[in-house]
Amino acid sequence: MERKFALLTFGCQMNIHDSERVAGLLEREGWVETEPESADAVILITCCVRESAERKLYARLAGLRTVKEKGAVIAVGGCLAQKEGERLRERAPHVDLVFGTHRYPGIASLLEKAARGAVCSTSMDGLSLRGLPCRKREGFRCWVTITNGCDNFCTYCVVPYVRGREMSRPLEEVLEEVGAHVAGGAREVNLLGQNVDSYRRKEEGRSRFADLLRILGSSFPGVWLRFTTSHPRDFDLEVMRAIAETPGVCEYVHLPVQAGSDRVLEAMGRGYGRDEYLEKALALRREVVDVALSTDIMVGFPGESEEDFLATLELVEACRFETAYTFVFNPRPGTPAALLGDDVPPEVKRDRMARLTELTRRLTAQALLAEVGREREALVHGPSRRDSGFWVARTRKNFPVHFQRSVEDLTGRLVRVRVTGAGSWSLRGRLVEVLG
Repeated sequence: MERKFALLTFGCQMNIHDSERVAGLLEREGWVETEPESADAVILITCCVRESAERKLYARLAGLRTVKEKGAVIAVGGCLAQKEGERLRERAPHVDLVFGTHRYPGIASLLEKAARGAVCSTSMDGLSLRGLPCRKREGFRCWVTITNGCDNFCTYCVVPYVRGREMSRPLEEVLEEVGAHVAGGAREVNLLGQNVDSYRRKEEGRSRFADLLRILGSSFPGVWLRFTTSHPRDFDLEVMRAIAETPGVCEYVHLPVQAGSDRVLEAMGRGYGRDEYLEKALALRREVVDVALSTDIMVGFPGESEEDFLATLELVEACRFETAYTFVFNPRPGTPAALLGDDVPPEVKRDRMARLTELTRRLTAQALLAEVGREREALVHGPSRRDSGFWVARTRKNFPVHFQRSVEDLTGRLVRVRVTGAGSWSLRGRLVEVLG
């Protein structure tokens, strides 16, 4: 009898990629994906980096009680499952399976066991990805994990506790997986890791990330390469030059700064100061022509003063980030920062967030306006969700650009677009030619 599963994913690109693995593994065993209402198993891949993600997860679980009553197995995996373990079932007793971040390779057998009785599997005894199938959401681009876990232990971050210590995959294994995706039609490869810049450092005594970029670029000419996330402490001149000298590597770097105050950065355990970050940001712009730089910024870390916050605004202005992802600190249980107390009043956080958002939006608008009149290569992602009469593509600098839709299906195709206008978050353009 055909077995059906449904996947619900919360959180970051790591979790989305884990879901692709889960789907690939189950389809290899004969399962077929469907909607939750008609599934034999509903699998939720969870996030616990933000409190809001946990609230969404439990709200969604409550809504699955009717599906459970029809006989479906309810399974919760990912970061929140790793953190909570059996406590998750205490809060949501209708959950049949709790599985951690290292356990999804055995998802098929875990679901079979959970159909006979509740299961909690959260051991972190190593994770091997070699040979695991992956059901890509899009044929034209893929995500490839190069490191698992994290050794940084930033004081506010729960990731090392739920993803484990850092482990890099062998170079040959990464090349093998990228090759399989490219053979299957991938035009863009996204390398994933909590800290891609430390790739193979633990195993070989030095980072091989710059080498990896160069090797992938020469092995798969014409394929776009992107990566996330870099850590400012480990992002160095060698990586910058690999980006500049490897044609396939896109001119876009996400380099989370988190704060612009040395005092706050030290309390966060980030391992660098504001001057070091600024020097690297300026060096990147010198080394990589026309690069786009994005970042993450936290507001309201415990003890953050007005002076600290002004230092963040000054650094943002100096770096002139093309894109910034901003968020308010909320304490995560089990992290050192949770013991500091959430002492910045909510109204102060809101005010600072509004001021920061105003600045980052202005910088983004200026960066987009500077694109007008230029011709850019872009990878078409498909019809625009805002207006079905337009295609949406992303340039090498990761800017979305919308242009008039043609009869020919351009999804997954490389095109050249002349930028004719700029909005608050995206570009408008005119198709010049289809490149391939």
